[in-house]
Amino acid sequence: MSKSLHSSLKTAAKGTVFVLAGMIASQALWFVTRLLVVRNLSTEDLGAYSLVVGIVSIVSILASMGLWEGSSRYISIFLGQDRKQDAASVHRSSLMIGAISGAITFTFMFLLSGVLSEYVFYKPELSVPLRVMSFFIPVFVMAYILAAVLRGYGEMGPRVYLMDIGHPLFFLGLFGLVLLLGLPFINVIYAYVLSMAAVFLLIAGYGYQKTGIGPFAFRRDDNVRELLKFSIPVMIIDAMSLLFRWADTLMLGRYGSAAEVGIYSVSVSLAVFLSLPLLALDAVYMPIAGDFYAKNLLSDLSRTYKVLTKWVFALTLPVFFILFFFPEMTITFLFGERFGDAVLPLRVLSIGYLIFAFLGANAMLLLVLGHSGTVMKVFTAGTVLNILLNYILIKHFGLGMLGASLSSTVSISFISIGGSLILYRLSRIHPLAPGYFKPVIGSALIGAVIYAAAKSLPLYSWMLPVYFFLYVCGYVASLVFTKSLESEDIFLIGKILERAGFAPEAAQRIIGKIYKEDTKETG
Repeated sequence: MSKSLHSSLKTAAKGTVFVLAGMIASQALWFVTRLLVVRNLSTEDLGAYSLVVGIVSIVSILASMGLWEGSSRYISIFLGQDRKQDAASVHRSSLMIGAISGAITFTFMFLLSGVLSEYVFYKPELSVPLRVMSFFIPVFVMAYILAAVLRGYGEMGPRVYLMDIGHPLFFLGLFGLVLLLGLPFINVIYAYVLSMAAVFLLIAGYGYQKTGIGPFAFRRDDNVRELLKFSIPVMIIDAMSLLFRWADTLMLGRYGSAAEVGIYSVSVSLAVFLSLPLLALDAVYMPIAGDFYAKNLLSDLSRTYKVLTKWVFALTLPVFFILFFFPEMTITFLFGERFGDAVLPLRVLSIGYLIFAFLGANAMLLLVLGHSGTVMKVFTAGTVLNILLNYILIKHFGLGMLGASLSSTVSISFISIGGSLILYRLSRIHPLAPGYFKPVIGSALIGAVIYAAAKSLPLYSWMLPVYFFLYVCGYVASLVFTKSLESEDIFLIGKILERAGFAPEAAQRIIGKIYKEDTKETG
């Protein structure tokens, strides 16, 4: 194993576990918040909240101009080439672009909120909530770009602690205060905006302490043109991704009932957990991949991608097992029996997200290789396909929630497969290998056996952790018995064990009991 590969796997193991833990904590907080929102708002207010959050989320990503990936990419590349002045230049240029874009977008959203409410969504009651939520846009854009800049410098803390965890935590506290004081619905929107303002202030303070560059240190530099050339396609990709994420919910709300939207949101909120390991890899692997690319270490780039994709999929499989085989038990355990109609959509969505994880972070790697325009086209085509399928299946075939979930799954598969094929054609990089397929087949058999045994027993919700534990044990056993672990895998396991609190010697002993030969190889 090369020294660069050894170092990158060590960083990725540490970072991916850290970011994944942050994302899980974030999703847990948002999950609790969502439960409180659903249980304490009227159907009309819940619909308004969902629509306003969806609209402003898409607009905010557009206003960020794709600088989450663009600034991180160029800063990491320049630092890898020891060009610190150029990295600082990208930092300042990103802040300038974000400030201008955020201010312009806020102004348009504030002034046009009445038009959007009455003539686009045919819901005049959305006007005031949209006007208040427009203040979310500039603070989100600046916080988002600052976190991206710090990510380029190798600082993942602001993203994890403040963006992923801080925002839902602040909103949860403010929402609880709104409930405690019995305030009107509009105060829920104020709470959402104020929570992001708090995040921005904290990230700005942290960034100034770490880099010495304030959040308003604007300057136009020579890198602006190149930065925008890369970032604008990424902006479209991000917008397409978010539109993709909200298309089924928004169109189900347009052509279905508010009750269907509420039930369907349960299946979406559970299925999205399957994407967390891959999203964690995306966040951590971008600076590593950028450094490899800058140093022209393409073989290490390919090998690291294969190893990390295998382990991301390994983390995804146990969650898929529970959501696909025991959706009714999961939904009843978490939400109660009134959401039973979410079972079939959850199963369908789970398949789409599993394909997404199986093919790995192909879009992120294409961005690193400089093919942002290609990724933009793939995501745009996938989003258009999603909207078209939703329109046909929900409106014309009357499939409701099932149509929404089928549209999302087909579109997710299209984007994942298309991105992987393009990545292979351009670079010959792919995540597939015999060591990838063997444990998948083994775990599928184990899952089928556990499911068959469970079906012969009473389906009590409290048994879910038992089934989950049995599946994880079976999957680990399949990795060992099929000899699917390679030297890089063993090294990654060791670093994860160390990150989990085991001393290096203890981690080596644990690994040695599993695979003596590979332990010797990793030294």
